Amino acid sequence: MGGVLVAALVATTAVALSAQVRAGKRGAVAKGDNGAAAAGPRGAAVKGEEGYAAAGRRGAVVKGEEGYAAVGRHGNVVTGEEVDVQGAAVTRRGTVVVGEEGAVGVGRYGGVVVADRYESYDAWKAAAVVGSAIAVGTMLAKPPAAAAPVAVSGTTYYYHDNVFYTRVMSSGNVVYQVIAPPAGAIITTLPASCQSVRVNNVSYSQCGTTYYSKVSSGYQVVVLG
Repeated sequence: MGGVLVAALVATTAVALSAQVRAGKRGAVAKGDNGAAAAGPRGAAVKGEEGYAAAGRRGAVVKGEEGYAAVGRHGNVVTGEEVDVQGAAVTRRGTVVVGEEGAVGVGRYGGVVVADRYESYDAWKAAAVVGSAIAVGTMLAKPPAAAAPVAVSGTTYYYHDNVFYTRVMSSGNVVYQVIAPPAGAIITTLPASCQSVRVNNVSYSQCGTTYYSKVSSGYQVVVLG
């Protein structure tokens, strides 16, 4: 981005200097028909027909027809116009990238991948950050191969690895959407990494953010609070 900023400053300043220039002890300003440029002890800024650029002690910003970029002491943001909702943010505490097919976030405690739709669970897994969790709302064209049907109050859900799916229509097609674990759903085997906890003096198995109670036919989803 530094090269873009320097190029913008040089190009626009060259145009502006052919017009009106003011200089003093605190800096200089040049203004012409095609834009303007200013430089002082705290930084520089330039504005032209195709965008602008600014740089100072705390960071820099460049904006043009195809998007913008910003860099500061605590991270950076880059965004363009190739997708409807787009961008990338990097800071000391994590990273987020957003595109037209979804988002990926990685932080100190793990990651999450969110998207509108994937062709399969394997396709989501290939795009996901290692250790990330598939988010509620994510849609798959088909459920995971190992998903098992689970009936709750006459409604059939599909369960796989501590994730529940329900069938919905999207753009005229049947897809399987990740939902919050439905209360009352019973699974036969607990997923890995569960731990025993006591809440209000009652024992539960906590698996991620989901709580299960032991019943005769397996483990039943309990919504606490």
